[in-house]
Amino acid sequence: MSEKNRHSVSEELLFRYFLNDVSPDEQDIVLSWKAESEQNLEEFERVRMVLLDIKAINSIGKGVENYDASLAWKKFQQVNHARKTSGFTWLKIAASILLILGAGWFTYVSNRVETLELIVQNEQQAIELEDGSRISLNEGSQLIYPDKFKGSNRKVQLKGEAYFEVAHNPEQPFLIETDEVEVQVLGTKFNVNNTNKDSVVVSVDSGKVRMSVGGKEEILTAGYRGVYYRSTELLVKIETANTGMHNYWRTKTLAFKGATVSEAVDAIQKVYGVKVKLSNQEIANCKINVDFENEEIEHVLEIIGETLNLVWSNQGDSYLLAGYGCPQ
Repeated sequence: MSEKNRHSVSEELLFRYFLNDVSPDEQDIVLSWKAESEQNLEEFERVRMVLLDIKAINSIGKGVENYDASLAWKKFQQVNHARKTSGFTWLKIAASILLILGAGWFTYVSNRVETLELIVQNEQQAIELEDGSRISLNEGSQLIYPDKFKGSNRKVQLKGEAYFEVAHNPEQPFLIETDEVEVQVLGTKFNVNNTNKDSVVVSVDSGKVRMSVGGKEEILTAGYRGVYYRSTELLVKIETANTGMHNYWRTKTLAFKGATVSEAVDAIQKVYGVKVKLSNQEIANCKINVDFENEEIEHVLEIIGETLNLVWSNQGDSYLLAGYGCPQ
């Protein structure tokens, strides 16, 4: 065994290794040390077998919660000091752990929550959490979440944009944290857009959510969206136009169900990244009922024109919808 590894594999490191609480580098150090000699391997296996034997008392501590691993290590250090002064072997140290930690240690191991991270680069991706909630992430988004939900809530962190279908559980509210905004929900379907530099937008399709930031909050239901403007620190509640625009990134569908031409044009401009002008404001309040699924913008404008007796044209840097008003 090298002098480096001799000092690297301390009692604390082995303690944390068997607690599954080491970094990848620390894990490599322990495994390298173990492979260096038969003596190291024998010592490693002796300790492992003792700790596996202790696991047999796991059932005694089923009611133990919030196990304090830091306190366990402090107690372990006390036993370790006794080893140095009285010649305890590692085997006796492990037996002492049994007396000090009891079933709580293994309850802690079984109840440990692992933090996972999902980063989506150039494609959309859906994930189902352990509670049955489904989350669809847009391109360039990041989700941080636990492998299992413990405690009084279900909390995840979002950077970017995602659509949530949250499993109903009123005893354990679902929380989404962005940089500043927190969204709390019991069970619903909604979109969170945190991609804009100056705003966070929450659009609700069903159910009810609470959007809060800096002591301000808004209750959002289906047909409404909440917008937090970072520059002014203003949180507002706005009735959502019935266009499906907030879901276009996921569904590739625009659904104009009783939407006005003004609302449709706003959605088209944002989805297709173009400018659409109206020849006169009389057209703006005309209403349409038509759906588009992954259509070219020219086809969208053509159908709107046929529906409302309008004529569309390409103006080079924009499109124009021309007409004299709503059909009778």
